[in-house]
Amino acid sequence: MQTVKLTKSAIIVNAIGAGIAMAFSVAAVIDPTLAVTGGADSPSVDMYAQAYAARAIPLGAALLFSLTSRHKRGLLPLLTVSGAVQLGDAAIGATQGIPGMMVGGTVLALIHLATAGQLVLGRNRGAAVTV
Repeated sequence: MQTVKLTKSAIIVNAIGAGIAMAFSVAAVIDPTLAVTGGADSPSVDMYAQAYAARAIPLGAALLFSLTSRHKRGLLPLLTVSGAVQLGDAAIGATQGIPGMMVGGTVLALIHLATAGQLVLGRNRGAAVTV
């Protein structure tokens, strides 16, 4: 099986991004008003924070595991899905007027998707080295 070199800096930046998403989801469960503008605390805000954490924690944990694993077989789909999820978060942030979610989601999407692109390009060039 062909493997692709991923720089240590790419691994670290993606791991930090996954950690930030996970940490924010935990913080939003603890204080759901962090997830919305205006600080409205309601059952629907609580549910939103819990749903966000139910997605962000397992996805982030899987991405962290794959980034630090010796064999990175599942890394490309995880980076792609993580990037798509962050694009969704950015879109939600934009439509709901939540600047932090819009900017954070956009930055994390760019990081994850650029790294996925690096993997695809490396595979297409026939790279055969590992981290």
